[in-house]
Amino acid sequence: MEWNRLQTVHLTEDMRKKLEEIENYLEKQDYFSNEKLNRSRIIDMLILTFYDLFVAENSRTKYPNRLAELKKITPKDNQKLLRELMRQGRSMEFLLYINLGIYQSLSQINGSYTPKDLRSYQTGDSREINMLMNQIMQIINDDIARNKQIKDSKRKKA
Repeated sequence: MEWNRLQTVHLTEDMRKKLEEIENYLEKQDYFSNEKLNRSRIIDMLILTFYDLFVAENSRTKYPNRLAELKKITPKDNQKLLRELMRQGRSMEFLLYINLGIYQSLSQINGSYTPKDLRSYQTGDSREINMLMNQIMQIINDDIARNKQIKDSKRKKA
C-alpha cells in the first residue's frame, strides 16, 4: 500500500472522543512542553507507541495475548521489580566483597586483615584481584556451558 502525505481518517464519534481525550492527556504532560502537539503528531505518536509495544519486540506474540500481558502490568509490579533488582545488586556486591576478603585473607601470610584494607575491585588497579575476578568469571562461564550441555542432552533423550 502506498501512502500519500495527506491522509483522511474516518472516526466514529466514540473514537473521536477518545482521540480528544488522548490530546488532552498529552497536552498536560511536561514531556511535550517543547513541541507543538497537533493531531498529525499525536497520530504519529500513537503509531510509534503501538509499534514499540506490539510489533518491534513482540512480533511473534498475537495481539490479544500481548494486550493482556500489558494490561496485567501495574505500577506496583514495576516498583516490586525495581526493589528486587536493587536488593539483588546489594547482595551481589556483598557477596563479592566477602569473596575478596576471603581471597585477601588466604593470600596474606598472617591471614588477618581489616575491611578497610580491602581494595575495590572496581578500580582495577590490583593485578591479583583482576586475576581472581577473571577466574571467577571463567568458573561461572564453564558452569553455564556445562548446564547448557546437560539441558541439551536431556532434550535429546526426551
